[in-house]
Amino acid sequence: MTRTLQFFLGLALAAMLIFLIVPHSMHAADEWLPISPEDLALKDNPKSPGADAMILYRQNVVSAKDLHKEGDSDEEYFRVKIFTAAGKDHANVEIPYFSGDSDQYDTAGSSGNGWQIVGVRGRTVHADGSIVKFDGKVFDKVVEKFGGVKIRAATFTLPDVQPGSIIEYKYKKQGEPYWLHSEEWTVSDALYTREAHFTFVPFADYSGYTPYYRVYGLAADAKPKCDVGLDHACVMVAHDVAAVVDEELMPPKRAIEARVEWFYLDSGAPESETPERFWNRKAKKWNADLDHFVDKKKVLDQELAQIVSPADSAEVKLQKTYARVQKIRNLDLEDSKTAKEQKAENVKKVANAEDVLRNGYGSNRDINFLFVGLVRAAGFEADEIYAAPRNVEIFIPQREDDGQLKTDLVWVRADKKEYFLDPSARFYPFGLLPWSETQTSGIRISKNGGEVVQTPAAPSSDGTLVRHADLTMDSSGNITGLIQVDFMGEQGATRRAQRHLEDEAGRKKSFEEEIKHWLPEDASFELASIQHWDDTAEPLHVEGTFKLPSLGASEGRRLLLPADFFPAMYSWVFRSEKRINAVYFPFPYEETDDLKFHVPPGYKVESIPDVKKIDVGAAKYDLSATSANDTVEVKRHLVFSGIAFPQNAYPAIRQFFSAVKTDDSTQIVFQSSESAKGN
Repeated sequence: MTRTLQFFLGLALAAMLIFLIVPHSMHAADEWLPISPEDLALKDNPKSPGADAMILYRQNVVSAKDLHKEGDSDEEYFRVKIFTAAGKDHANVEIPYFSGDSDQYDTAGSSGNGWQIVGVRGRTVHADGSIVKFDGKVFDKVVEKFGGVKIRAATFTLPDVQPGSIIEYKYKKQGEPYWLHSEEWTVSDALYTREAHFTFVPFADYSGYTPYYRVYGLAADAKPKCDVGLDHACVMVAHDVAAVVDEELMPPKRAIEARVEWFYLDSGAPESETPERFWNRKAKKWNADLDHFVDKKKVLDQELAQIVSPADSAEVKLQKTYARVQKIRNLDLEDSKTAKEQKAENVKKVANAEDVLRNGYGSNRDINFLFVGLVRAAGFEADEIYAAPRNVEIFIPQREDDGQLKTDLVWVRADKKEYFLDPSARFYPFGLLPWSETQTSGIRISKNGGEVVQTPAAPSSDGTLVRHADLTMDSSGNITGLIQVDFMGEQGATRRAQRHLEDEAGRKKSFEEEIKHWLPEDASFELASIQHWDDTAEPLHVEGTFKLPSLGASEGRRLLLPADFFPAMYSWVFRSEKRINAVYFPFPYEETDDLKFHVPPGYKVESIPDVKKIDVGAAKYDLSATSANDTVEVKRHLVFSGIAFPQNAYPAIRQFFSAVKTDDSTQIVFQSSESAKGN
């Protein structure tokens, strides 16, 4: 049976291969490869002109040889040529890594599966050959938190970097004994790579077994060569690797980056089989685990009797069961805990559905398994789906890689209707999936094996943003008033999930900053209240006061102001004329704006915008304005119903958002009453 050893985040930089046999350590001495005069004099990347920087050479040595003695390791060497002032930013090096303490149930007192960053060295080589050695401090910080897990980064800055300089640095990620990390070469980088060398030394206990690999995004001639040297290493050289440019609204990097993933065959697994047989074997094992977990019929029946009534309809039974399971404490949503903290809290391992109900807590999977057990006890069909979250992966069944299936949800058939549900997603009400689990693929598991399934697409109405503004303008054009925002469906659930670890003051600050970001630069917004935070079935409602000096432009005896000052979501992404990647929206969405402008004293309405309409299929927009009782009301509705568009569609999407901005800027004109008398 194939076991994929997935690299924890796929965040390798790279390092240089010295000969074809792995050195004892790249950091045994502060040695650097010689730099040619041509590279010192290089002023641009001839194969990608205009670049700020490029990778001249890199090496990556991944080794599990001494796993039991020292742990596995990932050694990196990076040589970068700086061309422009903007390229100097690459002197600020950030090495992401996972430090451990992610296992909510580990009470052994060890971080275990984390890395340590050791042996950091660096230098700057100027165009004249002079060298400035890095002897500064390496800092450590938290760069990301998700699912209670912290991703850290070792950071440092190389000295005296100028256009024309070459920077070099190397370091080692060191694991702990007996913990085997997933083994992977991430070949592509944020910069164009001229030449890169890679080495993989397999776990010594697998001596005599050929390491297997999967190749993504590489040229046909860039393939590993294995069984090299005494360590039976695998090696590869890659040339002219295109950069993976980081852009807003792009596909997940793992879907477009070049990489090689390593894995071994478990004992008794066939060396080759069809994808269908592979997934059937996997799914039968997973289904057996699920069946064992929910094999507590008496306990489940007793719990179900307290949740539903015999007279309830099928959907009501599902809704009540979903609500009950969502009350289970989800350990995966909490900050990771040290072994000492876990022991003090007496967090125990969960083995089955009875444990979850008795303890009142569990992981994402424990909660979903419990839901399956209760739904089956209610007499409905229910199976688990292991899926590829589309914010991270795009599922390719032919790869026979179960590591792609990083999330799970539940399929139910009740009263001839199919449901796709994820009760472990605490902030998502019944019928709403996290966007990363919509319109993606995975394996539905059952006793008969595995079936490739597609999860449903979400309608744009599931991601609606509703904004109301009631505003008063004075005769100088200053505006004050109330802004109310309803984050509906995916809009509200996503924000609850992102901010659930914040306290009330932190949420207030987050929403104030977000809404202020929508508004004109000189505007202020003070949040007054956040409503329905804990009631996920209701829209997340926020409101506050708005102040803006002189939004209305004054032209003689007239005041002019735009019809709608709320920008379209993602409009800033499409300001650039150039685009490298495909366009990939998180979810379809809608915007509904309703703005009321009260006529300033001494003025009257001279003109309001005509009706505006745009319809380009996947994107629609309309704006209308009415005037009555000294108030102008502007209503605007925008619908964007697609998620994935090829790079060549970028100009059309950009044109749509540009047209929306133009129509939003259509002016309302107030005329001075005295001026009107003279006309």
